[in-house]
Amino acid sequence: MKIHGTVRNEEIAGAVSRAEQYLQRKGVEEKMRLSVRVALEEILLICRSAADEAAEFELDIRKGFGEILCSLSVSGPEVGPDLADGEILRRLFSASLLPEPRREYRNGRNRFVLTVPLYDTTFHNLKFAWSYVRQYRKTFFFAIGCQWLNVILSIVAPILSARIIIAYSDSQIRQIILTAIAIFFVNAVSNLSLYFCNTRYNMVYTRLLSDMENDLASSTLRITGSCMDSKGTGLFIQRLTADTSTLATGFNTIADLLSQMFRYIGILIAMLIVSPPVFFVVLLLLAGQIAIELIRTRRLMEDDRIHRNAAERFSGFVSEMVHGVSDIKVLNSENAFQEEVVKRIEDANNSYMHMLMKSWKYKLSRWGVGEAGRLVFTCLLAVLILKYGMAPALALVLFNYYSELGAPAVLILGQFLEFLKNFDLSTERVCAIMNNPEFPKERFGQTHLESVRGEIRFEHVNARYESHDPRFPNRDILKDMSFVIPAGTTAAFVGRSGCGKSTVLRLISRLIRNTGGTIFLDGTDISTLDRESIRGNMTVVSQAPYLFHLSVRDNLRLVKPDLTEEEMVEACRAARIADDIERMPQKYDTVIGEGGVDLSGGQRQRLAIARCLLRDSSIILLDEATSSLDNVTQAEILKALEEHRKDRTVIMIAHRLSTVVHADMILFVEDGKILDFGTHQELLERCGSYRQLYEQEIRPV
Repeated sequence: MKIHGTVRNEEIAGAVSRAEQYLQRKGVEEKMRLSVRVALEEILLICRSAADEAAEFELDIRKGFGEILCSLSVSGPEVGPDLADGEILRRLFSASLLPEPRREYRNGRNRFVLTVPLYDTTFHNLKFAWSYVRQYRKTFFFAIGCQWLNVILSIVAPILSARIIIAYSDSQIRQIILTAIAIFFVNAVSNLSLYFCNTRYNMVYTRLLSDMENDLASSTLRITGSCMDSKGTGLFIQRLTADTSTLATGFNTIADLLSQMFRYIGILIAMLIVSPPVFFVVLLLLAGQIAIELIRTRRLMEDDRIHRNAAERFSGFVSEMVHGVSDIKVLNSENAFQEEVVKRIEDANNSYMHMLMKSWKYKLSRWGVGEAGRLVFTCLLAVLILKYGMAPALALVLFNYYSELGAPAVLILGQFLEFLKNFDLSTERVCAIMNNPEFPKERFGQTHLESVRGEIRFEHVNARYESHDPRFPNRDILKDMSFVIPAGTTAAFVGRSGCGKSTVLRLISRLIRNTGGTIFLDGTDISTLDRESIRGNMTVVSQAPYLFHLSVRDNLRLVKPDLTEEEMVEACRAARIADDIERMPQKYDTVIGEGGVDLSGGQRQRLAIARCLLRDSSIILLDEATSSLDNVTQAEILKALEEHRKDRTVIMIAHRLSTVVHADMILFVEDGKILDFGTHQELLERCGSYRQLYEQEIRPV
């Protein structure tokens, strides 16, 4: 694709938008597309500042093997070597979001070449799928063998059919009977082989689908929280369901369509045997239809990718709407959400309709070429009978062959090409979650701690939330933070909203990574520890804990599979939720709805605390874990936690200072730093900000 223009704002905006659309059609993920768009836009603006708005540019975007090259040529004086000195480009290139462009100055034009990596080639996709098929290869190859037997028999059947037609025309009764018997046995064996083929393929498909969905779910669970938040749920739902199903059927469907194609190859072989000249004419007549199918399936993949992205956005929004339906109602926002749902439905359906309309236009063209070919072939047979003395019986055989071959053969070819493109697209989307840098995974070290005491130490720790749009700066949350929480201590972080309290807990549990300094767990750098040493020794209860669409019992079993009845009841009593459960229709076997929707906010928090009490963790992290509880219930639960604590480290975050006044140490956070720490009484005496916060709570204005 080539785009020409001048470096005026509106032409730059139009060019980079078209470039982004092209990258979307070719399967480039959203973050990389945005990075390319911003880079092109910034380079054009830099070139304009060196020349003027009359400077011309040419943007040439081409897909190569495993990459897309964006070649940008801009007239004007040479742009200096400080291209990446601008903040936006520096962030793009230094963060490895995008390789720095190749550049040169020749004949009065600055030339820049951006390389965008791709992760989808049919060979790699088939190789990826085969990695799952390999363990079931005996069953798979048996199915392949049965299918090829069916193919061979499908080639033999048309030849026998031709012989029986000729025998009818010559009144050869014996030949007719023998050929009919042969056809009977050929069809019987063919049907039997088809039975074994399909049943074995179904076995392989079911196992492959389970394996792929398990691996994709595992990869999804390892993706960083920030990436999950930015991508939305719709993307993962679509890829975990529809795309894995397409991928699991890959080899089966390809083999099945190939076998059907070989059946038509058998017909062509039969035509070659009966009349070689007619065979070559048929090849020419089919070539036009095949060319149209090749173009149609290539365009279909680009449009299908856009449709799937729109479907992901719709699915994600519907998921959010379902989870937030109560808030939507109380905010009286039904109409606004309905309008957004309609907009996303229309985007998804319009992209699907656009894809189908374009596909049907190509199909209409193919039908026209096919019907013209049928007319030509019919007239050809008439000429051969009248002018060259072809036997009418032979002409009838050839006509029947062509009737069976023409449109159906091209249709099967189209289905094969269409599925291959669909398979490539689904594999690309599944592999992206597993391997693409667009979906970064959590990283842990190799060091394992056999036992964890629970000492937490921060040394000059910095943390920031990265912007997903390179045009906007990252936001620093923690700045040079240092503190020590001894093992077995109850520590509390307090401060105003947005000061960085929750970030501390997310760093300790490795949900996010620090950008500077070092965090130690029992004196060991936490970045060197394996997952089990960290997550296996921590229990987190958040302000809005997520409960699953399971029974109360099964929600608790998630943290303790060997849970006994006594342990369950004891934990629920300690969390002050047992009485509520006893009043439920099926008590501990009551299903509580997705996200615990059938429970109140306080009940959800208390059930999450019961879940916490069941885990034998060295460290307990409480992030506003009692915010939905009244003061009496909160006091009872804090007492239960204190009894459960023993020598465990408990780290709390709370807006209500009454929750933390009895903590061993309180750390007051302000603007991402520890302003002061000590006991409640010590902070009242020496920390004015803490004293002011406490006085506002006990004497609200």
